[in-house]
Amino acid sequence: MGSGSSNFTSTVVASGSGLTYASPIVVNPVSYAQWNSAVPTETLSEWQIHGIKTLKKVLSLPENWDSYGSPPPTVAAATTAMAILTSTTIEYFIAPRVVPISGGGLQLEWEIGSRVLELEILDDGSVEYLTMEAGEPHREDRLHLTDDVRPLFLWLLSSDSMQVAA
Repeated sequence: MGSGSSNFTSTVVASGSGLTYASPIVVNPVSYAQWNSAVPTETLSEWQIHGIKTLKKVLSLPENWDSYGSPPPTVAAATTAMAILTSTTIEYFIAPRVVPISGGGLQLEWEIGSRVLELEILDDGSVEYLTMEAGEPHREDRLHLTDDVRPLFLWLLSSDSMQVAA
């Protein structure tokens, strides 16, 4: 794909204004166009802002970032990740680890005490999840809507995991 680099705008965070992020939209196999979206920061928690900043860094990966030919995360994956990060109404939470996955996807990961939640966002924007407890798989399934993530966050924050973390 062209020179192997993507065009992105800078993330801007200013108190009381908004957070701007950009992601490539594949127009044709040779070039990228850009899209932008502003998110009012006054509606976001610190963990959400940190997650979005980390996401922005991951979105700047070049083609072949893993040396196996993987593209950077797709627009569909980035849009789903943003929807998860901005639509969650849990104020006090931990920022996720945001990592790319081969093929244009993303993974959001949270760990509290002995519990782990991994959301794998595929290149088409669909989401699969894995919960783990004490290093063992607990539950694995597909999410149908990004709203379905709230029960997973509540499971992660439940008293069992908080007791281990304390």
